Amino acid sequence: MNFDKSQLEALAALPDDKLWAEVVRIAASFGYTLPEATPSHADLEKMRSAVRSDKINVQDALRVVNRYRRGK
Repeated sequence: MNFDKSQLEALAALPDDKLWAEVVRIAASFGYTLPEATPSHADLEKMRSAVRSDKINVQDALRVVNRYRRGK
């Protein structure tokens, strides 16, 4: 899967509720179902920092999503 850094930066700049809506939409396009309720701001900031660094760390972002999906 290829990532466009400018698209990731644009997503990271969205408010929490809109960012999560996009994450849910993207996950659904790959067959994953995520809770509709927006995670805490702190968790979303972890996702943002994972994609804002010089080297995109998708695994860290996915860990946050998976933990939230499991209700932890």
